Amino acid sequence: MTELDLLRKAVHEKGFNISVLINKFKKTQVERKALYQVPESVFCDVCKEYLKNGDRIDKSYPYFMKVLVMKAQESCANAQIKEHAKFKKEPARLKITIG
Repeated sequence: MTELDLLRKAVHEKGFNISVLINKFKKTQVERKALYQVPESVFCDVCKEYLKNGDRIDKSYPYFMKVLVMKAQESCANAQIKEHAKFKKEPARLKITIG
C-alpha cells in the first residue's frame, strides 16, 4: 500500500470518505484539461493536516476542497518557479556565425 492509501484509510476511519473527494477533484482536473497534474504528495499533505486538526473541523467537505485547491495552487506555483529557474540558466541568445 502507498502512503496515500494508508492516509485515505486513516481519514475514512475518522469519519470522512476522502476517496470520493479526491476522485472528484481529479475528474474536474481532467474535464478542465489542466496543464498541471497535482502530485500525490499534495493529497497526502491534506490528509495529514486533517488527521492533525480533525477535531477542530466542523464541515469536512468544504475544508478539504478549500485546502486541496490552495495546496494544488501552491504546488503548481512551485513547479513553475523551478521551471523558470531552469530557463533562466539557459543562454539568452545563441551566437550565429556566418562563414
